Amino acid sequence: MEHTNLPSHAAQAAEAEALAAAADLEQGLTRHLMEYHQSEASSDESARQRPRVGRVPPHVRNLDGGAEAYTPKFVSIGPIHHADATLRRHSHDLKVAYLHSLIARRTPDPIDEVAVLAALIGYKAGVAAVEDRARRFYKEPVDEHLTAEAFVDLLVLDAAFLLEHMLNLATGYEDPLLHRTHWAPSQLHSDLIRFENQVPFFVVAELLALSPLHRDPELEACRAGAGRRRDFLRSIGVHCLLRKDDEELKTLPPSDDIHHLLHLYSLSLTEARLRRPHAHAGLGATAWRALWKLPIVTLMPFAYLLCSGGADDGKGEEEDEAAAVKLPNIPSATDLQRVGIKFKRAPRKPDGGFLDVRLEDGDTLVIPMVNIEQFTAPQLQNLIALEQATPELPDDCSCYAFFMDNLVANPADVALLESEGILKSNLGSHKAEFERFFFGKENKFKLSLSSKRHILGFKLKREDTLL
Repeated sequence: MEHTNLPSHAAQAAEAEALAAAADLEQGLTRHLMEYHQSEASSDESARQRPRVGRVPPHVRNLDGGAEAYTPKFVSIGPIHHADATLRRHSHDLKVAYLHSLIARRTPDPIDEVAVLAALIGYKAGVAAVEDRARRFYKEPVDEHLTAEAFVDLLVLDAAFLLEHMLNLATGYEDPLLHRTHWAPSQLHSDLIRFENQVPFFVVAELLALSPLHRDPELEACRAGAGRRRDFLRSIGVHCLLRKDDEELKTLPPSDDIHHLLHLYSLSLTEARLRRPHAHAGLGATAWRALWKLPIVTLMPFAYLLCSGGADDGKGEEEDEAAAVKLPNIPSATDLQRVGIKFKRAPRKPDGGFLDVRLEDGDTLVIPMVNIEQFTAPQLQNLIALEQATPELPDDCSCYAFFMDNLVANPADVALLESEGILKSNLGSHKAEFERFFFGKENKFKLSLSSKRHILGFKLKREDTLL
């Protein structure tokens, strides 16, 4: 009689346990993976929906001259300053005219009232569909006096104004309503890059999608074919800000990932600096993300120690609890000159914009010209406010302000940099303006730096952030 080897009860039990463990592992892995995926998707959506614009905190606005830097002077964009009667008096009629001009671009023929009304209804419907998202775009609750319909109207009017302005610049058209005074175009440009004065880019994109540009066939071809060639909205935005083609800034994110016009400006400056020709990069090819990574500090440690070790630059650095991190001083221009560092002005249109500070040939610090005029400080202060409110952005402008504040420590530094063409003033007496800008009560680089210190300190203590 032939015996068959049957598995023992122990072996059967072990096999059953192994099968059950495998099934549990498979089910558990699926569950864990899906839970992780949902968590990541939720985090991504949360980051995408988080507020992007808010009022600059009082402890920053209340610094000398701070409020002036963040408040528009000619045109309000978005809900934060919409109730300002002076701004409304300056620009409401201009906004309405630009909205009408945008609608008129739909056809080469004169447009009638029915077509105007139909276009406006379409704009309102398109923006109403993203109203909730637009409300979440702002940190503070939108003015309680703005009903849902009024908020949509505000977004339509302001986004249409911004879009029409960008289209005018793209086609080289100088609208007589804007250009009837010499100061309005430059003030408008400054207002459009103020942190508190922004409208969501996705609202502008919505209006562009609803705005055929048949009055200008070439422009319409670009708009309709943007997906095949390049991002049309981003392109006209870059031209509006920098008067240059975004073909030079090939790795900028698409307009879907751009929060607002100031955000695009910041991205463009950083991208321009990082994409400068390799021959211009010198020894500072690695982007300086923090002050201690500046080429002059990393490549000249002996000069750094000689010039700044324990020295007091006489500025009386403010001691406050917000200055949680003490950043090392950078030698002043005259101190650097004493140890053999030369200074040279960058080309008039530097590859990397005003941030394109670099060391060439190991001993020449190349710095783009700083033109001291009424918009210099607000531009820098609003870029810094954006950096501190947007964790994913590098601190390039904050670092630049710190660098310049240390570089210009006394009138001798001003004289040296002015002689090299690095400093220039368009405001009255050069000497008086330089002294007021760098050493007076309203020292603009110090003001920008103080803003960074306040915000940085609050971030580190986890008590507050800009947004």
